[in-house]
Amino acid sequence: MPAPIIPEVPVTPWTLYPTIADIPAKGFKRIEVEAVAIEKDHGGKVFCTRLVFSPEDGPLKMCSIFLREEGGGAVCIADMPTKEEAIAYAREVAQARRWPVNGSIWDLRICEVPGKGFVADPREPEPFTLNPARAALYHQTIAKPDLFAGGPAEYGRWIAFADAKNHAVDRAAEKAALLERVFNAALAAMGASAPPAGTLEATRMREMLKDVVEANRTDRLVIFDEVQREVLHETFAEGRFELAGHESDEELCGLILSASPDDLFDNMDTDFEHGLLEAFASEAGVAAIEAATAACPQVLSAAMLPAIQRRLQQHGIDSPFSHLFAEAGRDDAQVPRG
Repeated sequence: MPAPIIPEVPVTPWTLYPTIADIPAKGFKRIEVEAVAIEKDHGGKVFCTRLVFSPEDGPLKMCSIFLREEGGGAVCIADMPTKEEAIAYAREVAQARRWPVNGSIWDLRICEVPGKGFVADPREPEPFTLNPARAALYHQTIAKPDLFAGGPAEYGRWIAFADAKNHAVDRAAEKAALLERVFNAALAAMGASAPPAGTLEATRMREMLKDVVEANRTDRLVIFDEVQREVLHETFAEGRFELAGHESDEELCGLILSASPDDLFDNMDTDFEHGLLEAFASEAGVAAIEAATAACPQVLSAAMLPAIQRRLQQHGIDSPFSHLFAEAGRDDAQVPRG
């Protein structure tokens, strides 16, 4: 692994050899990929590194690739900021040198909780995260079914860290792809009785499956609590929106962004408004709003998101949307004056 004590945090990505062709062809027997934690020592002058096997080892900072020597030693040949890059690089080396790839990164597990994402590393500000790099990592010997019994993650499931996806990346595309896979599988299972493509019956079947698929997605987002969700349903049902009553939190975020601020915030209790704004600013809320803006870019020019931004500032809540308005300000500043 990287030296246990180093003077400064490694800059990633880093590779020991300029090209894979430069890696020695002899003297090594396999490639290993490891998750690495880095933190300052108590004196604050140097950094300590160690392999991650549990949350107690420290938060994940990077993933390193090693060559295991035939005599048993190891040489670090690359440091990567993400597990995806580390595994991809290791497999490139493996293909070039015909060495097997392993490492304890494949022994690490994270707990995925339906609707909330992954159980976060204890040093994270929120108990759940959509980013597996911020999740609490456990060695497979620790990852037992009853580890979270009695807690909010009791009904989670253990999945391999190496295979875990970032739930916040292009959620609209992921949802559409999942529905398409389920729909096609259902058609195949129905055989000759399946409705022909493009017919009204096929469209109705897809719409029926949509709600079922969304309700059972392990990575669906839970943004609002029960009271907030009930108030939002009542608010929009009284307005110009027609709700089916079982809209997901992501769908509610899309409706909110297309609404007038008066539709949402008029006569709202201050404490309730504060809690709702915290939900918008949560990791799940940001992911849903980003998915909504990706699906319908027009909402960026509507009044709701700027209103949410202003109210976040008024309530003293750090806004995750400030960069959108900073970019807009720069664009405005570049417009020549007539």
